[in-house]
Amino acid sequence: MVVAAHPLAARAGYDILKRGDNAVDAAIATQLVLNLVEPQSSGIGGGGFLLHYAARDGKLSAYDGREAAPAAAKPDRFLGANGRPLDWPAAVVSGKSVGVPGLLRLLELAHRRHGKLPWAELFEPAIRLAENGFPISSRLHALVAADRFLSQDRNARRYFYLPDGSAKPAGAPLKNPEFAAVLKRVAAEGADAFYRGDIARDIVAAVRSHKSAAGDLAEADLSESRSAARTGAGKCAACLRLHRAASRCCRSWRSSSASTY
Repeated sequence: MVVAAHPLAARAGYDILKRGDNAVDAAIATQLVLNLVEPQSSGIGGGGFLLHYAARDGKLSAYDGREAAPAAAKPDRFLGANGRPLDWPAAVVSGKSVGVPGLLRLLELAHRRHGKLPWAELFEPAIRLAENGFPISSRLHALVAADRFLSQDRNARRYFYLPDGSAKPAGAPLKNPEFAAVLKRVAAEGADAFYRGDIARDIVAAVRSHKSAAGDLAEADLSESRSAARTGAGKCAACLRLHRAASRCCRSWRSSSASTY
């Protein structure tokens, strides 16, 4: 069984699960499709946690791939000249709010330790949907329509909005060949394709040229990023230290289970 916030993501994970009978493989495929169909919630530009429980030896592994602040970040990052906190738009809709993405490092590490199918195969569902298109969900449409700031970004405006400035309607097909191209690179070359080289340079350039407030993300932040792994005895207290929602993680699973948040 695979549970996800979007049926296309759940289907991708389920198909991978049937092919390889491996929970981590299914979780990776599910997450990559979620990035495409629910970009407001998660994706390779952000981070996450993953919990893996191996019933055979009762071992719980926790993977921390949450975003990290750039090395140049200072404690007063989100304070104004008067020493008071910036309001939400000034703090969030800016390059300063961008952290170092950790998700792909997390997925690669978990796959290396627990995966079964080839890494590249796990990217196939998301690549196929990005190239062929998927229908915009009512939830994605509503969130885009209500966002006051998203249309200020040129690329987001081209992708999510009609020429008249209104959000593309629910059910309309959405294709993302650029995302497919990035996934193909990572599928073929590993996570380093994202954290080093031209993709990393493009990310840094976008953050540092943000028109509201430039960020200070550096290529070294990306190239030096790592995902942390921790192991425990499988008790839920260990899970809770990682994520409150993980209190469900220690159900009686027959084989091997993985959860991403």
